[in-house]
Amino acid sequence: MAYKLYGAALSPYSARCRMQMYAKGLEFEAISVFDKLSPEEFANLTPLKKVPALDADGLILPESQVIAEYLEEVETDIPLMPATAEERARVRLLARIGDLYLMMPLGKLFGQVNPQGRDPKLVQYMFGELDKAMGWLAHYVDGSKYAVGDKLSLADCALIPMLFFSSNITPLFGRECMLCETPVVHNYFTNTLDDPAVGRVLQELEEAFAKMMGPKTEPQKQPAE
Repeated sequence: MAYKLYGAALSPYSARCRMQMYAKGLEFEAISVFDKLSPEEFANLTPLKKVPALDADGLILPESQVIAEYLEEVETDIPLMPATAEERARVRLLARIGDLYLMMPLGKLFGQVNPQGRDPKLVQYMFGELDKAMGWLAHYVDGSKYAVGDKLSLADCALIPMLFFSSNITPLFGRECMLCETPVVHNYFTNTLDDPAVGRVLQELEEAFAKMMGPKTEPQKQPAE
C-alpha cells in the first residue's frame, strides 16, 4: 500500500505516526504541510486542518490515534500493541494520559515561549497541570526501556515526542530539567533512546526545534490535535 503522511516536523502528533511507521518498517512519503500545501489545499484534504493526515491509497485519515489504530489493523507484520488485554489497556491508558493531560499544558506553554506578552498566571497554572500529569504518568511507568512490556508500543509512540517537548520547552521558563524532577519518567525517556525508531524521530524533532529557536524571535504555530 502507498502511504503519504501529511505533517509538520515539530508536531508531536506527526512524530507519533512517524515513529510507528518507522518501527513497522513501512515506506511512506512525508509531506510537510507548511512547505508543500497552501491552507486551501490542506483544507480540501481534511476539513479538520490539523496534522497529521494519512493518505492510504486515497483513504484520507486525520487524527493521530485513528491513524495509529488503522495502521495496526492493516499492517500486522510488526505489531505495536501487546498480546494481552491487560497490556493493551495500559497502552491505551498511557496514550490517553499523554493526549489529555500532558499535551494540553505543553501546548499552552508553547504559546508562551516568547517572553514578550507572556501571561505569568497562565504559565504558573499550566506548570501545575503539567506537574500533575507527570505524577500520573510516573504511576504507570517503571523507568524501564519501554512503557509497556519489553518492546516498542503505541504508548511509546505517543509519549516520547511529548516528553521531548517537556524537556526542551520547560527550560525556557526556568525549569532546567523538569523530567529530572520525576526520576522514573526521566529514566524511561532516556532508556528508550536506544530504540532505532525513537532515536530517528528524536533527531528529527531536535533539528526542527533548533531551526525554530534559531534566528526567529518567536515560535511558529504548528497545527496540532
